[in-house]
Amino acid sequence: MKDLRVVIIGAGPAGIGVASELLKNGVKAITLLERNDRVGGIPSFYKKKAGGVRTFMRWSWGAIPVFGEDFAAWLEGRIAGGSVEVKLDTMVLEIDAAAKSLTYVNPAEGRQTLSADVFVLATGAREKNVAERRWIAGSRPARVMYTKQLLNMEREAGLTPMKRPLVVGSDVIAYAAAAKLKRGGAADAGVVDNRPRPECPIHERAYFRLFGKFPYLGKPVESVEIKGTLAAEGIEMDGRVFEADGVAVTGELVPNSELALMGDLEVQTPSRVPKIGNDAQLSKPGWFIAGNARGGFHGGEWCFFDGRRTAKSILRANA
Repeated sequence: MKDLRVVIIGAGPAGIGVASELLKNGVKAITLLERNDRVGGIPSFYKKKAGGVRTFMRWSWGAIPVFGEDFAAWLEGRIAGGSVEVKLDTMVLEIDAAAKSLTYVNPAEGRQTLSADVFVLATGAREKNVAERRWIAGSRPARVMYTKQLLNMEREAGLTPMKRPLVVGSDVIAYAAAAKLKRGGAADAGVVDNRPRPECPIHERAYFRLFGKFPYLGKPVESVEIKGTLAAEGIEMDGRVFEADGVAVTGELVPNSELALMGDLEVQTPSRVPKIGNDAQLSKPGWFIAGNARGGFHGGEWCFFDGRRTAKSILRANA
């Protein structure tokens, strides 16, 4: 195992989970490639501050909510002092799954090619854009934003870009975004979805009600329309217009499977979920997967433990 070389694409909870478990089992040659400037993935964008919203649950600690930044710091500690090479600000340009190699670029090294015995896709998931959701019409004026954009504005500039927001989507991400907006000085966001009830479980909605009311405005409809030409002015649903000065398009995740497609790994359509065989193995030898890249929506701690499970699969396959 000491001679096994492993490259993990993504240094979020799943990627850190893989690396930490491999370290515990004596694997020395581990490289983490991360496109952001920090490890921890999406949790690292949820800033810790006085009066902020704790949006990540530590179920193994007794269902304790924590700040994303604190969770990201805990993740980073799982690999601290180990022989893990972390390359930040690194974009993977292409992969060759059959040849077990990839090409990446970063400011420090430029363009490089990397080979290994094992590769892990821990690339996570992204929110569907407006077109992919297929039930949101209208143009995309200013102040129609996705969750990560909101978090970046809050983290880097301390800005709340809308004061009377509407949130499109109704899962945990949507209610977390509404709570963050409220704590940033916005009014209670109305939550819009094309389903009769919110997707977010009732106990988690009860937690977010500590921060605001967030009325549910959704109902089964074929489409809604974003109103406004220069900037978002609201959403029209079933003949009724809900006014707003900004729209946050949240949740409804799809796997980041572009690299899998590029490398000729099998990907299912239309779900975009990579085809997964036994023990988290993908369709070509030496390629594995972990976390939300598998499909579905899971919290950070689930992804961390799933990464550890994937690491155990790698160890079994290379025993």
